[in-house]
Amino acid sequence: MMKKRSTTYRLNIVDYTIFIVCSIAAVAMLYLFYRDMNSFTIKQSEEPIAKIYFKRNTAQRKFVDSDIWEVLTSSSDVYDGDRIRTSKNSEAYTEFSDGGTKIQLNEKSMIQIFQTKDQKRLDFIGGEIFIESKASENDKLVIRSGKTEISISNAAEVKIALPEVSESAAAGEVEAEESVVLVEVVSGQVEIIEQTEDGKNTTELNPMLVGAGEIVSFGTEHVASDEGSLSGSEGFVEDPDVPKVPMQLVKEGIEKTVKRASEKFAYNTWIDENGNSRHNYEFHVPLSDLTEKFRIIPKNSILELEVSGTPSASLNYFAIQIGTGEEGIWRRAHAFTWTNNHGYLAGGVPFNIKKPIVLDYDIVNTDRSEVNISYEQGVAEVVISDLQVKLKVVSLSGGHNTRVVESGYSKTFEFNGFTPFKNVWGGGPEDFDYLIVLNGEQVFGESVSIPAGKRVRISVSGTCNTEIEWFHPDLIYNPNDSWDNIIAQNWDTYQLRWSEEPTPANVPFSYSRSYEVLRSMENSNNGMLQFAVPAGAVSSRPTFSNLTITVGVD
Repeated sequence: MMKKRSTTYRLNIVDYTIFIVCSIAAVAMLYLFYRDMNSFTIKQSEEPIAKIYFKRNTAQRKFVDSDIWEVLTSSSDVYDGDRIRTSKNSEAYTEFSDGGTKIQLNEKSMIQIFQTKDQKRLDFIGGEIFIESKASENDKLVIRSGKTEISISNAAEVKIALPEVSESAAAGEVEAEESVVLVEVVSGQVEIIEQTEDGKNTTELNPMLVGAGEIVSFGTEHVASDEGSLSGSEGFVEDPDVPKVPMQLVKEGIEKTVKRASEKFAYNTWIDENGNSRHNYEFHVPLSDLTEKFRIIPKNSILELEVSGTPSASLNYFAIQIGTGEEGIWRRAHAFTWTNNHGYLAGGVPFNIKKPIVLDYDIVNTDRSEVNISYEQGVAEVVISDLQVKLKVVSLSGGHNTRVVESGYSKTFEFNGFTPFKNVWGGGPEDFDYLIVLNGEQVFGESVSIPAGKRVRISVSGTCNTEIEWFHPDLIYNPNDSWDNIIAQNWDTYQLRWSEEPTPANVPFSYSRSYEVLRSMENSNNGMLQFAVPAGAVSSRPTFSNLTITVGVD
């Protein structure tokens, strides 16, 4: 007969002892781990310059001479050079010991603070902060971000925002990126000073005063650092999608001038859309130097560009182009614009040209845009001395509010010893012509429309040093980067010629003809009147004496 075996196990005294000892050890280790994770250091030999207080969740601090981030208590000391950061869904604020400045850190923000005898300094690394300062002239607060300083020397409230540094950029795995710092002055006034480097020297640009209710933005470059991104280690696991700070509209009415002792037109080559090699001479002025950095200028805005200086040689025309600022794309933001000083720029003679520009496209980022000034002709490199380029944002809308040209309108231009410039438009030996160009606003006035059906009478007279087989006028309207001859059908320029007979050399000539406007010119600011002498119609570059051009509207 089989007996049932008992499987009940009873703990003896040794087992009880081992269990109790292990439990106590586990509790002790958990306690020590908790203390280690939440411990912070007090510097016995240094006075704190501020305290940090929590509003929500946690924040961390790192000493200037340490690589360890410490989780702080709800009220902790902050020392000179300390870095402070907040995690997601966390808020904190730090206050300098003298009570003069309070800095609120929103989630995912990082700063480093310093203090000297007469200045408090804050290095803004990322996120969003709000500063309440009671600074005085003898105790100012300076906020640094990249190469830019924001100086507060009186009572003010300021909000500053910067996109988070990506982990790969912060770790040095990819190239540093440029982001936009947004500064909003809630009350008081701040001074913003930007610095530029040429590889050897650092130069401070003109300071900008920003008052209450104003918002400005500037670029800053993220620099690889040892603390990782704001969403890096030590439990700071964040959403990788960080919203970018949006561009701001440029201020209407803003007006700035760039001055240079001299500027040489540099030789430039490119391949056009037809695969032909082209060249010109040009120089550039950053658009952000003439407006504001990291700004949008919307379509239909009216800009007023003024260029002055003294050319080293005669220069009949130059072109003005402003890019849209689209990354990887070159597109003019307005109609292609040739300009002159009512005919030509004489060598050694000062000139001053003021040109209205109506934008056909948005300028999406002034910091990626340039004002290009160029010319294409047989003159060697021209140097402009005492150069000034001045730009004013006249209006952000209403660029095409025009008045209709009046019947009976007439205007006359007179030139002497005038040589047209050579316009190369293709790669063949005769793919060029000689042009005389007058801007639409020079001929008809600013912001004038010419309806289809109107008749425009164009008259020319003078003497030419060489025989011309034939030449003709073109009335060009070129909005949205187009090129439309509105008095020619399908660009049949032959039908526009003045005479079937050649114009003799050194014999006075006089031609006059009325042309119907086949398609409207909506705005004379985007138009021009040009006279073309084709390459095959002349044996050498012509020069006109006692040239008179009259334009009338029937």
